Amino acid sequence: MKMKRIVSLLIVFVCLISSCNGQNSNIEQCKTHFKTAKKTFSSFYTDKNQKLLTEALKEVELSQNCPQTRLVSIELKISILSAKKDYQAGYKFVESLDKKDFAKPYKKDMQSNMFKALDYESKSDIKNRNLYLKKATAEIESFINEQNATDQEAYYDLFLIKSKMLSKNELDGNILLLEKQHPSDKDFFEVLKESFNEQVKQVNVSPK
Repeated sequence: MKMKRIVSLLIVFVCLISSCNGQNSNIEQCKTHFKTAKKTFSSFYTDKNQKLLTEALKEVELSQNCPQTRLVSIELKISILSAKKDYQAGYKFVESLDKKDFAKPYKKDMQSNMFKALDYESKSDIKNRNLYLKKATAEIESFINEQNATDQEAYYDLFLIKSKMLSKNELDGNILLLEKQHPSDKDFFEVLKESFNEQVKQVNVSPK
């Protein structure tokens, strides 16, 4: 009886080790798929080859299966779908997720509304585009108002969306108002303003 008990314990121990090894193997595979997806996506901006987006999408869909790589994979997949201009697929993907699948709770609704806005923009429907952009900003502003400290990432997301609707002067005015309201964060808002001004300069540069 004692020998049978020892054998049973050994079998359980071996099964546990095998299970752990299997999990580690899956995690490593997910990490590899994510790295490949990220590298392939980066290559797209150099080569401008649409096939690279399809390849990156396949890889990132495999990497999002592991909890360890899920959040970053979701963010990357959203970026890939946006680059593919497959806005309806992007909207459906975001809607299939839970808020906990995002680093911050406002990001699900923000991304969903952004895809809808881009879809309308692609159809030259500026009225509905702005409607969904405003919904996205409202979601972020609601999150910001609940925070006790300045959430820099949330403010960047907010003004990234506002930059699609407001003129440079209006954007600067909005940020200047925040500087006055939050004097201790003046340096951050100055950097934020400069970053968007730099983006405007890059967009307005004409090829020689």
